[in-house]
Amino acid sequence: MAEAEHAEVEVEEEERVEVVQPVAGPPGMLRDRYMIRSNHPIPELSTPGGEAFAAEDKRDANRALYALICKPELPPRVTVMRALKGVSSPGLQQLVEWGPMNWAPAGRQCMAVIYERPGGKRFISSMKSEFKRIDEYEIVKRVIEPLTSAIKEISSRGVTHRAIRPTNLFDMSGNGDRLAFGDCVSSPAAFDQPIMFETIESGMCTPIARGSGTFADDFYALGVTIALLLLGRNPCAGMSDEAVLSSKIQNGSYNTLIGEERLPLAMIELLRGLLCDDGDLRWGLEDIDLWGSGRRMSPLQPRGEKRAARGFPFQGKEYFNGRELSQAMSKAWEQAIPPVVEGKVELWLRRAVEDKDKANIVADVVRMALNESSDKKSATDLMLCKVLIILDPAAPIRYKGFNFMPDGFGPALAAVVASRSDTRLMTEIILREVPKLWFGFRGEYQPDNSLMETNFKELRHYLAATGMGFGLERCLYEMNDALPCQSSLLGEEYVVDVKELLPALNAAAAKRSDSKNGPMDRHIAAFLGARMRSDIDRNLNQLNDSNPGTMMLAVLNLYAVLQYRLGPESMPGLAGWMGAVLAPVVAGFHGRVKRKELEKEIPKLVRKGSIVEIYNLLENVDEKVRDEHEFHWAQAQYHAAEEEIKHIITETEERAVEADRIGRQTAAVTGIIIAMVTATVTVILAVF
Repeated sequence: MAEAEHAEVEVEEEERVEVVQPVAGPPGMLRDRYMIRSNHPIPELSTPGGEAFAAEDKRDANRALYALICKPELPPRVTVMRALKGVSSPGLQQLVEWGPMNWAPAGRQCMAVIYERPGGKRFISSMKSEFKRIDEYEIVKRVIEPLTSAIKEISSRGVTHRAIRPTNLFDMSGNGDRLAFGDCVSSPAAFDQPIMFETIESGMCTPIARGSGTFADDFYALGVTIALLLLGRNPCAGMSDEAVLSSKIQNGSYNTLIGEERLPLAMIELLRGLLCDDGDLRWGLEDIDLWGSGRRMSPLQPRGEKRAARGFPFQGKEYFNGRELSQAMSKAWEQAIPPVVEGKVELWLRRAVEDKDKANIVADVVRMALNESSDKKSATDLMLCKVLIILDPAAPIRYKGFNFMPDGFGPALAAVVASRSDTRLMTEIILREVPKLWFGFRGEYQPDNSLMETNFKELRHYLAATGMGFGLERCLYEMNDALPCQSSLLGEEYVVDVKELLPALNAAAAKRSDSKNGPMDRHIAAFLGARMRSDIDRNLNQLNDSNPGTMMLAVLNLYAVLQYRLGPESMPGLAGWMGAVLAPVVAGFHGRVKRKELEKEIPKLVRKGSIVEIYNLLENVDEKVRDEHEFHWAQAQYHAAEEEIKHIITETEERAVEADRIGRQTAAVTGIIIAMVTATVTVILAVF
């Protein structure tokens, strides 16, 4: 997975955005207002995350707009869409509207984003060749002031841009007077960024897992952008991503990008501040404002990591500090385990680096792994992960070739699930609590880290519960609060919010061909568990009940609550779908008369489209109590009848025995009497 995504990023951005697949079909309509023409693509405005098409505002035909249709396999940044909608800033392309819509060329619903259309072109279309440079006198007014203002506007709304680069700058006025940032929402944060514009730590990540980052990441990208515009060329042209990252690690970002180039002193000061590799020392808004007002400052430069007296040999190369070595080891996971287990890394830290504290920690980590008796492979994998963190605490989490920032795990998981790739590595990371290792070595307390650590603990709990509403699907929606529901029951409907679920199911009901299965699956259950504000885990547990009647009643309960709270009042399609699978619930009633009554009432409520009334009918407490009472009464009657039958049978048997006894006694007495009479008669006859 990691290799494939790295390979995609290595492709030049301009090559990807200029290739637009031919499309055809009727225009799409967003919010019943914005018409998007599928037969009018605009390749020059397309981005790696979406294709651009002409758009029109039905209320203002003269308004210049265009739309980006996001790629469905990547989760867009809906949170940022919400924050930036309607924001007007000189250095920011205005996001006019966004939302899912039916898109005929794709044959499904896709996320669409409406932007104001630039009066001019993309400021730089290619990073491969030289381009027109901007001198130091012009760059402040045309670039630094408007773009800094845009970052200030974005940061005030609690989000980051993460797509700042020269090829994402547009000439909004048409004469070059106003430059503005382009799209930053159509794909995951920093996914499309060339590694040159990413900090060392972010550049180490698998592109899909870079995360939203901080404002310091945006200022770093701004610094790289300013440097390129001043130079009029790409100083890293022809270098691979690995070479760029290696140069930044060894020489620092400023030296990698600027080197021996002669720049005005004021620009050197600005770029040293923005390209500082220590995020805590990097310039921010206040520093740039002070610089812009004429105050000259000497940017603090981070101290380079201590260089070892001798290099650590690994795969034919020597590495002289922990960051270089950990980066190399993270790319050769299996080969890195033996030298760590054998104590070579510890010895190198102790003797060559002269860092006894780190050496002792590494020794403890290795000893604990070797003493693990249950799963040696798992123990050594976690051991190497810990050692890499110890060697470079600022680096991302690195585990078996997958490098990620904690807030980048969600988009990465979404991409893996969407591509139907193997999810075992993602599951392993959660179950083995790999992020916990990273948080444990961070040192100082950070609220955001504490929150993310808590989230990962919850993911482990959800993953351990394998029933419907939990498992990896629940983790997917918990980590991606704007990911549409992936259920196949929804067809091509794009459901991001809970209020959209029932209407989507109602629409999908007309197209369903399977009448045996109800309108609930693992994805819908997990989506509801993650999106509903109240705790519904108890309801979700009932979805996994072995009794089909209890399970279907739990589904009915969830949907009835949603319809009651969010509407719509009538959903005949979904009601019919539910009605077709409620036989186990009806069978839960004991009385035949009651069951026949329910079988007659349910179709009436189905036609009304009221799931609430269906639920109230089937979950009527009084009726259930009456049914139970009548059932117990019938049971008692049946029991009494059985006892009476037993009594009669027993009594009959006893009478037969008594009759036999009496008969025998009577026969005996009768015999004796007859014998006596006979004897008496005989005696009398003899006398006479």
